[in-house]
Amino acid sequence: MTMKPAAMVLLVLLASCASAPSDAGSSETTSGDAPVAPCGSSTRDWCPSPEGDVCGEHADEASCRADARCVGMPYVGESFAPCEPDGTGFWKNCPAVGCVSRTATESQ
Repeated sequence: MTMKPAAMVLLVLLASCASAPSDAGSSETTSGDAPVAPCGSSTRDWCPSPEGDVCGEHADEASCRADARCVGMPYVGESFAPCEPDGTGFWKNCPAVGCVSRTATESQ
């Protein structure tokens, strides 16, 4: 079976984009020397809420969205298109990577 050159290039590009999932709540430092991306830079992250934040009880975007007291933490990783707010504290085209109180975000 022979592949067309364009299909081979696409296959190589897709393979190079694959990466191992990051740990939820990852931090910028580790016990080793290699830096780790900050929490929220992977679409698979679920970052911890500030201590004492009632929205920290949510473990996923769906439960965070269902709680009127809460909004999502923004994804900060690279994207082909900028994240578009949906007007409810979340985004149309990007995932939330954590959950915080609306009052915490309004005071910033």
